[in-house]
Amino acid sequence: MSCQVTVIDTVTRSRMLLGMWWLIAASVVAGAGVGWAARLTSGLFVGRVRPGWCEAVCAVGVAVTVWACSAASAPWVLPCALAFWWWCVSLAATDLCARRLPNLLTLPGFLAIVVGGAATGSAAAAVIGGFLLAAAYLALYLGAPGAVGAGDVKLALGVGAAAGLAGGEAWVLAAGLAPALTALAGGIVLAVRRSPSPLPHGPAMCAATLVALFAAHVA
Repeated sequence: MSCQVTVIDTVTRSRMLLGMWWLIAASVVAGAGVGWAARLTSGLFVGRVRPGWCEAVCAVGVAVTVWACSAASAPWVLPCALAFWWWCVSLAATDLCARRLPNLLTLPGFLAIVVGGAATGSAAAAVIGGFLLAAAYLALYLGAPGAVGAGDVKLALGVGAAAGLAGGEAWVLAAGLAPALTALAGGIVLAVRRSPSPLPHGPAMCAATLVALFAAHVA
């Protein structure tokens, strides 16, 4: 009897593992498609964006996100991962190419994250996280002109809300990692160029939030 149970368990685990690999493969393909859409979205604001990198980033990012959230086994994991990576990469590409974060992307993104939080009973965490981070960026924007832009303040609403959904530790990590990433990138650029132009901060904000959300799910 125990031998039969062991065989059944082995078959079940094999099927689950196979299903997981199929899901990850589908995530790579879907992520590449979302990256293509993100490149087109960014192109609406900045013109042509070089093909390839948006697709690659989204393909890897969505697959890693689905793998990290595999324990949840919820049907909404893949759609949410696709939507969030599209949003982040669209904003990052736009900021990198044109030094701007369009209101048509930042503010609706915040509202969508709050609505998603409401569906899981966490709308308050999203709103509080968004407004706390936006308040910090607004204070920096007013107190140190040129340190951050108005678009960064609006983006802080969305990334702060997303990090807030993952908990206080994720929020703190996202808030602290963003300026560290921009400073690191600035140091690298400064080492290569003698008089570099100011770096956009939006990509670091998006990357820091994605790292924080990943850390929260694998911890």
